Amino acid sequence: MSKREDRFLVEDMLEATRKIQQYTHGYRYNDLVEDEKTFDAVVRNFEIIGEAAARVTDA
Repeated sequence: MSKREDRFLVEDMLEATRKIQQYTHGYRYNDLVEDEKTFDAVVRNFEIIGEAAARVTDA
């Protein structure tokens, strides 16, 4: 697997964060849990953040 530069990984994390905010704006927790598609999209973006964060090099 090729190594992406840290700045691209950070951009990926920021984009995933933006998507989570967009998807959950105006939702209450119970509403989100009941909306399976949105819930899955949010979980997937948290996975993207975690995967990118794990690949950022130590400074």
